[in-house]
Amino acid sequence: MLSLGAMKIGFLINYFYPFLGGAESNCFYLAKELVKKGHEVHIFTSDRKNNKILTKEEMVDGIHIHRSKTWFRYKYYLVFTPGLLTNVLRYDLDVLHLHSFGFLYHDFVALVKKIKHKTKLVNTPHGPFMALKEYSPIERILKTLVSRFEKISNRFYDAVIEVNPTQKSWLTKYGIKKNKIFFVPNGISEESFKKSNPNLIKKYNLKNKFILTYIGRVQKYKGLDQVLRILPYFNNIVFVIIGENADDKERLVSLIQKLKIKEKVIFTGRISENTKSSLLDASKVFILPSEWEAFGITILEAMARGNTIISTTTEGGKFLVGKENGFLYEFGDTGELRLILEKIIRNPKILETIGENNEKKSLNFKWSKIVNLLEDVYAKIS
Repeated sequence: MLSLGAMKIGFLINYFYPFLGGAESNCFYLAKELVKKGHEVHIFTSDRKNNKILTKEEMVDGIHIHRSKTWFRYKYYLVFTPGLLTNVLRYDLDVLHLHSFGFLYHDFVALVKKIKHKTKLVNTPHGPFMALKEYSPIERILKTLVSRFEKISNRFYDAVIEVNPTQKSWLTKYGIKKNKIFFVPNGISEESFKKSNPNLIKKYNLKNKFILTYIGRVQKYKGLDQVLRILPYFNNIVFVIIGENADDKERLVSLIQKLKIKEKVIFTGRISENTKSSLLDASKVFILPSEWEAFGITILEAMARGNTIISTTTEGGKFLVGKENGFLYEFGDTGELRLILEKIIRNPKILETIGENNEKKSLNFKWSKIVNLLEDVYAKIS
């Protein structure tokens, strides 16, 4: 590891704590670890999401958070938050680290910062711009136009982080040179390993049930309907969906009613970390059936609690899940998903062996270890 003195580091991200998501978790926990190591960390982000507005300035766990009013937003990427530029220019930073790809205004803020103050720029894209397969004609035009701009703006970044080793293949297509790409995976917090309170699961009536869990947003591309469609073939099983609704719960509830599996599905909504750990401890299998994932921090969280993993063949799934710790299937192939679950249920010893493997593997992904890799990147470009 290269030596690195105390630095002033800025993170620029679309949403931040207490808003949840993979990028948000990555940014939050890395910021906390950097503060512990003596660095000064500033977060530049939006002040609102889904009509919830947060305070403009706040200090959390030693992190300086600066939130700006979002004047305009269309879906996820097209966003105009003019105060970001003012806030970023206000601070003398050694590094400005973006957690965004396809956010044109974020690129503009970064370029102005680099030109005006010669600040080093780092970006963690987390995934390709508009990564799903199907979009409307207008959205496809938008994707083409923004992608062309990204090929120009990406030349100005001093380092780009890939969160799984396969991302280099598409990062280079966006104009990023291979020698500027560094591998720094996502991680999990110490809280993921703490003992839980097993009594908390009583309210969900899960005793003597085969429990299948999912953690994440209740959103269409997450593919939860695939799991629902195979539940009628299994007895004494409960699928626990942990996470907030992101406009897909109504469709899923309708499907649940059609399949007559109401007693086999539980939506918990947002819950505490302790309750989440308790449910994962009770769970046999964790599934992430997404159409696309760059990583899948929730896979690691389930590994830490000894779960067997089932994932689609996403970038993150293929990186984190091997024969020793779980199973992969192609998105949309419910027949294969059903066969995998039948195999697991028929062979309970699989659960014990894989559970032990996963607990050991997850220890390598603690944020306290991952932050050292990020510091190395900062040192190399300083």
